[in-house]
Amino acid sequence: MNNITRLFAAALLSASALSAQATPVYECIQNGQRVYTQNPGGNCQKADIGRVGLYSASPAPAVQPQTPAQENRPENRAADSNQTQRQAAQRQLEQAQKALEEGKQVRYGNERNYVRYQQRIQSLEAAVSEAQQKLDALDKTDESAPEAFR
Repeated sequence: MNNITRLFAAALLSASALSAQATPVYECIQNGQRVYTQNPGGNCQKADIGRVGLYSASPAPAVQPQTPAQENRPENRAADSNQTQRQAAQRQLEQAQKALEEGKQVRYGNERNYVRYQQRIQSLEAAVSEAQQKLDALDKTDESAPEAFR
């Protein structure tokens, strides 16, 4: 009998919790101020505030910050800068190669003369070559840098 009473009480509590979440919220303007309530009045509209969220009592995991001494070391800044420059050069090369491939597939109306088409393709090939040279130059500077700065 005691178990049935507990089960009934638990069911009653969960039903009341569900009904509390389903209660609509109204946004009302009273004396020029916005007020939220569960009881609608004359100047009220149903508020769209989204679902009620569930929150955990457990704390968020701690983040270990880097010490300023590690962040500001010249070799770390130089390595980050070189890596960023290399990634940018790699993206530029990929974009130039993609533009060249797309350019070869299309012949524009003003290129009735095949020479104009060839000139456009040559400029796209030059852009690919330039991007490749820039990437190669960055690779050479990475190889010649002392081990402490890599």
